Amino acid sequence: MSRFALMPTLVCLTLYCLFRISVLAAGMSFGSPPDLAVVVAGAVLVVMLGGLYLAVVLRRLPPWVPAVQVLLAFGPYAVFGDAWGPVSALPAAALPLALAGWAGWSGAALVVAGELAVRLLWLPSGGLTYALWAALTSAALGLGFFATARLGHLVRELAATRAEHASAEVARERLRIAGELRASLGTRLAAVIAAGRRAADDPARFPPAELVEGARHALDAVRSVADDYREHSLAAEAESAATVLAAAGVPATTALAAADRLPAPVDAALAALLRRMVIAALRSGVPSGCRIELDAQARFTVVFTGLPSGALHEAVTGTVITGTEVELAEEDGRAEVVARVSPPAGRVSARRTKPVATVPWLAWCVLLVLEIDHLGTAALRLFGARQLALSVPSLAELAVAAVALPAVAVLQLHHVLPRPPGVPPPAWRVTLAAQIGLVVLALAAAGDITPHTYLGMVAGVVLFHVRAPLSWGLAALLVCGVPVLLYGVEYVADGPFVVLGGLTSMAMAYALCRLPVTAGQVRQAREELARVTVLKERLRIARDLHDLLGFQLSAVVVKGELADRLAGGAPGAARAHLTEAVALAEQALSSVRSVTGEPAGPAFGQEVEAARAMLAAAGIEARVRLGAAPGEPAAIVLREAVTNVVRHARARVCEIETTTTSAAGTVRLRVSNDGALPPVAGRPGTGLLNLASRARQAGGHLSTERDGERFTLTATLPARPAAGSFLQGKK
Repeated sequence: MSRFALMPTLVCLTLYCLFRISVLAAGMSFGSPPDLAVVVAGAVLVVMLGGLYLAVVLRRLPPWVPAVQVLLAFGPYAVFGDAWGPVSALPAAALPLALAGWAGWSGAALVVAGELAVRLLWLPSGGLTYALWAALTSAALGLGFFATARLGHLVRELAATRAEHASAEVARERLRIAGELRASLGTRLAAVIAAGRRAADDPARFPPAELVEGARHALDAVRSVADDYREHSLAAEAESAATVLAAAGVPATTALAAADRLPAPVDAALAALLRRMVIAALRSGVPSGCRIELDAQARFTVVFTGLPSGALHEAVTGTVITGTEVELAEEDGRAEVVARVSPPAGRVSARRTKPVATVPWLAWCVLLVLEIDHLGTAALRLFGARQLALSVPSLAELAVAAVALPAVAVLQLHHVLPRPPGVPPPAWRVTLAAQIGLVVLALAAAGDITPHTYLGMVAGVVLFHVRAPLSWGLAALLVCGVPVLLYGVEYVADGPFVVLGGLTSMAMAYALCRLPVTAGQVRQAREELARVTVLKERLRIARDLHDLLGFQLSAVVVKGELADRLAGGAPGAARAHLTEAVALAEQALSSVRSVTGEPAGPAFGQEVEAARAMLAAAGIEARVRLGAAPGEPAAIVLREAVTNVVRHARARVCEIETTTTSAAGTVRLRVSNDGALPPVAGRPGTGLLNLASRARQAGGHLSTERDGERFTLTATLPARPAAGSFLQGKK
């Protein structure tokens, strides 16, 4: 889409230069027709002027370019006189592009005023009519060229800043999640650390069970928060909740009035909160009813009836959603959860996208100016018909043109009026046909009084609304066929400027219609890239929470349980384990901050030592055989695999082995244990899904094998992940 951005400017500029050269060659000026030398010299100057304007558009210009453009526009008058037609539209368009603010627009106004002064004071042979027309067309075409180029710049800028926009959104999301993690997990981990220190000082008075219980609650919170950071939709979750409750025999009603206006993170968090509440309610019994509601003020309410007291306490307690207050009220078997969503602070995105929102109106206003230019040109031609040697139509013909031309302008502006994406004008086929018929009628009635470029303006709207190839056929018929039908082949052959002028107007009208749509499409692609990038970051944080904090808190639980068993008979050993548990809890608290920063991969050797310590604390013998030195992906796979062994197996021995594979640059990691529990029907656990995803992103693969009570996990991974593969998948 961004490649289309500057193409309309190039097409309009090329056609305009050809048009000006053809006018010069045809002798459409006051005085003697130019000879060949004048035509060639004028053509060279027009091409130079067009090249300098293109340099301005491409922003490859030294400071003297605007001054040279003005000289090229007005200097030839001293040599060619009336033979040099008005070309000041190009410097009038270039100055606002080259100079910022009022300097550029003041310069453009001086250029237009200079064109009027030249035709009135220096070369007055055309009279007031021609002078006014020259100034009017210079202003209108200059504004059209400026708008076409500026819209193209905006499209390119939007496309070029997609990555920066996505990075900024990721940074904002990290800050938001960091605040939530500190509020939801920081307090729990601080309590675990305090309980561990008290127990380490006096295990008899402060039993380690408090540490174990706190660590388990923190581990549950980690799983809940990790799940919350996955992509959810409140509308979809409410529909699923109603289906699940209905299957359980619970009547449920849903009414979501403002779900589409929720900020994406709040939408996902409320969906996760609803899912936890439904699961907790069904675990506590069978409610007698449920109501799920989101009103127009973004007040989210879930009411369960027929529940025992405290049924939803665990599901709601500790829930922290940025910009939202969550409250639980229970009374006589009725539990009501209310989340009041506050408007997001600092509408940075709204300010950033405001230029895109105003683009359609900018294009529409420029088209309005072009319509005024055409109507004004028709009026000036009528006023100076005798001086311009034009045929004067009858009163009846003038009446037809006076009605038809404004009607064409109104219909054309109606067709390009800014509307939501994909919404066409009402009855656009009828109004477009009327527009074509009216412009042909005006040309047939008023003849030379009606500017032939009107056909191009209508053709541009046809190109915008009608699908190709039919649109190209209709546009060609309007620009080339109608003049031939009305005035004959000789008229067009003798004056190619008729067709070239129409093509220039067609290209400009189409560009002004199409570029705002393109800008909107680029903006949508930009926002979608940011949304996907933020989602990937949320998933990365969710995985790291599950893998890193899950590992550390599981180790805290294991150490605490071992200390609890040793507290009575071996208080010294119990204190040692409690000290290690406190250190692990402190590491977990530090990890809460680290997972929202730039991810730094663990070293495999350090992960092996951590696995040995964790297995030993759980009473599992670790047998380690390292035949290769894997990289970061293998370290994360090892961490999750050992965590699963400790939490989900009754193993006596856990074997960890690495070997070099036959494939160059890859290693095989094998983790096996002899105490696997029977498999649970349904989908595999979140941990295995995470590991399979990470292995694929790293360019490897993961497999599992079960043989009785022996469970083996095998991962084939690069020894060193390719740049932009594994780490990119994490970000």
